[in-house]
Amino acid sequence: MSTPADIRHPWPVRLWHWLNAFAMGVLLLTGLLLFDIHPRLYWGDDGHVGMPAFFSIAAADRNAPVLQTELQIGSHRWDVSGTIGLAVDDGFGARDFLAVPAPEDWDFGATRGWHFLFAWLLVIGGLLYAGYLLGSGRLTRLWWPTRGELGWRSVVHELWAHLRLRGARGDAARRYNLLQKLSYLAVLFVLIPVIVLSGLTLSNSVTAAFPDLYTLFGGRQSARSVHFLAAMLLVLFVLVHVFQVFVAGFRRLMRSMLTGRYAPPPELPQ
Repeated sequence: MSTPADIRHPWPVRLWHWLNAFAMGVLLLTGLLLFDIHPRLYWGDDGHVGMPAFFSIAAADRNAPVLQTELQIGSHRWDVSGTIGLAVDDGFGARDFLAVPAPEDWDFGATRGWHFLFAWLLVIGGLLYAGYLLGSGRLTRLWWPTRGELGWRSVVHELWAHLRLRGARGDAARRYNLLQKLSYLAVLFVLIPVIVLSGLTLSNSVTAAFPDLYTLFGGRQSARSVHFLAAMLLVLFVLVHVFQVFVAGFRRLMRSMLTGRYAPPPELPQ
């Protein structure tokens, strides 16, 4: 027996979802291009070649005839040639990249400008969406975990269901589960604000007006490191989110995010 469809995602939710997805795609692309200029992370206010970094992608031996790429995290090092990093000799010495070399005709200033433009799109959209959640009551009605959901039995049940890739069915599928609620709250009210504030700390014009941002993050290089790590956590969230969409039913969920109407999968016969 089929379950009738209802409006699960009003138009403000759908609009914010797709604008946010587009903005994040541009931010990831431009952010990787900017990070590839110096694929190293430091803590404090200063950071440059010759200083100890807690994360780096670099040539293991810059004088070797064939460059090998080395990933360094803390005091540990791994050969990652051909996997996640790249070290090449562009004729002016070894260059290191987290992803791939930038196009020859790319412009740093323009890329940085596009990055900040879409960052502001993310900020404004996030503020409007947070206001919508609060004003419509959707935050407390759909996102806020109930006391029963936070009980140990409920938490274990949700974790076990996710580990077995068992999606909710029937009326239960109309509601967000506990892990969805917690992850959405963490992303919107913790992760995105951290990314935005740390990114603003990298803007000279912003820090000239608000120098306390340096103090908040412990220095410019610390802010850059926090910005990169938080962005990678956001990418991880998106990958898990997309994976869960395929597990729960790609066509059904995609239709709901395009039209708003959602018909949950029917209950299995007992």
